[in-house]
Amino acid sequence: MEKVDVEIYLSGCIGKGRIKLLELIDRYGSISKAAKELGMSYKTAWDSVDTINNLSPEPVVISKTGGKGGGKTYLTNYGKKLVQQYEILEKLMEKISQEVSSNLDNVENILNIYRRLNMKVSARNQILAKVLNIKKGAVNSEIEAEINDSTKLFSIITNESVEDLDLKVGDEIYLIVKASNVLISLPEKLKISARNKLKGTIKKINKGAVNSEVKVSVGNTTVTAIITNEAVEELKLQEDKEVLVIIKASDFIVGKF
Repeated sequence: MEKVDVEIYLSGCIGKGRIKLLELIDRYGSISKAAKELGMSYKTAWDSVDTINNLSPEPVVISKTGGKGGGKTYLTNYGKKLVQQYEILEKLMEKISQEVSSNLDNVENILNIYRRLNMKVSARNQILAKVLNIKKGAVNSEIEAEINDSTKLFSIITNESVEDLDLKVGDEIYLIVKASNVLISLPEKLKISARNKLKGTIKKINKGAVNSEVKVSVGNTTVTAIITNEAVEELKLQEDKEVLVIIKASDFIVGKF
């Protein structure tokens, strides 16, 4: 069993609900059918799939559009393995729970620890990365990390945070950023001081009354931005259009398990 699979499970990325979603996607080849059976909105199902893919070292779900009979969504071999491993882990956790219950007087403390391990955060963008370099300054440190396809991201955190997290080169971390802190721009001759400028392709735009949710594929990672409808119109954004995703290094929160 690969270490990263266990970490994804403990991080709260994978739970019974999302495993069931993956199983139904595998059965039907459709996110909408899977969501309908679970009584879940199509958007919620897609958001869950994006989160799972972003926190996984390999794609778990792949969606192909067009073609005869329409598009199809399916689990990768890695995704199928993840579902199988979850089932093994679930049985193992049940066995451990029974063992703990029979040998400890204060089980509630153990349960509280487990709940904290399964903590979820509200920030839309949670990205699995590997630390490549840590450059310490007088107060802050610059963390250079790598996500899929050798794409690099930079985060600025305090030296105290580096010590608290015990960050080292080679560590797997989670880079977390709110969708409202993600900027979208066209790639032509852009000059900006933000350290993170990622080329990507828009895969979906969800328009609201005032703002739009823009999902951008950057390699195997999906980055979500919340921008105004006016900005969408001014930039003439549409699905399959190439854009730049811009994130200030100081806007990233770094997490580690």
